[in-house]
Amino acid sequence: MGQTKVRIAAVVGLPGVGKSTVLSIAVKELEKKGYHVKLVNFGDFMFKAMRRAGLVSSRDEIRRYRFREQKRYQIQAAKDIVKHFSEVASKSDMPVIGLVDTHAVIKTVAGFWPGLPKYVIEELNPDVIIVIEASPEEIVSRASKDKTRYRADYLDINLIRELLNLNRVYAISSATLVGASVVFIENREGKPEEAAKKVVEVLMNV
Repeated sequence: MGQTKVRIAAVVGLPGVGKSTVLSIAVKELEKKGYHVKLVNFGDFMFKAMRRAGLVSSRDEIRRYRFREQKRYQIQAAKDIVKHFSEVASKSDMPVIGLVDTHAVIKTVAGFWPGLPKYVIEELNPDVIIVIEASPEEIVSRASKDKTRYRADYLDINLIRELLNLNRVYAISSATLVGASVVFIENREGKPEEAAKKVVEVLMNV
């Protein structure tokens, strides 16, 4: 149990880029190669932190709170994630990779908010920020077919182009604060295995 350092990657991408599919494939491939991989969702930890405080009983209720009001719970979520990864590493004989599924930019009626602001990215201190991308046309097509989630905003191709650019800008800005590398990986339609392979290569060499 000599593992002390966890390789941490923040993985971001707009709804419709196929991030979940790519990550599920990448996790399996990394485990085959002898890594202990923990994939967590930042929103889940955020919800847990706010629920412990008695503020919410479901994730949807988080939206009632303004961004600045959520700050202390974002910080707590980041701390809890790092603690979780450290606990996993302390019990594992394998190299540990922690993946944080989150957002680089969040579109709201009050403007665009950073998903990884200074006080969050410094707590997570990731080695790399991986940006999963897809063409605007593919994102719109996937959003229109997804009946499980309300994604009306993601049917506007001009908005998608803007968000893809902003996603890069916000990811780079966050990475600059902690000296993390940034990687852009395209998930082409029908070829998530190719994107997952690139994710695996990055995580093995970061």
